[in-house]
Amino acid sequence: MLSKLSNVFTMTIVLAAPPAIAAPQQDAPATALIDSLAACLEIGDDARRLACTDAAARKLVDASRRREVVVVDKAEVTRTKRSLFGFSLPRIGLFGSNTPAGADKEEIDELEAPITRVVGLGSGRYGITIEGGARWNTTEPWVRGVTPTAGASLKIKRAALGSYFVKIGSGRAVRAMRIG
Repeated sequence: MLSKLSNVFTMTIVLAAPPAIAAPQQDAPATALIDSLAACLEIGDDARRLACTDAAARKLVDASRRREVVVVDKAEVTRTKRSLFGFSLPRIGLFGSNTPAGADKEEIDELEAPITRVVGLGSGRYGITIEGGARWNTTEPWVRGVTPTAGASLKIKRAALGSYFVKIGSGRAVRAMRIG
């Protein structure tokens, strides 16, 4: 039973509530539920520990069923961060720390994905869709001789002040913005 409970602690608990409730200083309901479950594990008497663990687990499961608490594993958080890469999102702690930008050690700063669709926008600019459906538009002309094509691997890198660079292979990077 203890091994099953320890698996609970390897997941991230995310508060599924409006942003005002999910603010960093107000995430106490999820923390309280986990803290009460963890406190049960410290009880030495088997019968008391089991009764406490059952009650704490029931509260956690009930909160999950009411969608007050959502359990998300690390792989899902990584997939979500990857799918949202390029969008400016409020830092409410759902997919990382609540610290200022750049302080999250698991922040994604670069992404590489195959191009699935390319649309010419005129003046040397392109609309590019990558695997997963993310759409990017270049905001400056692409260098002659290197144009995006379906199947090529596109590298997208976070730059200063919320901007992004995209490039193919060893070609020159051009500015781009996420549009969808």
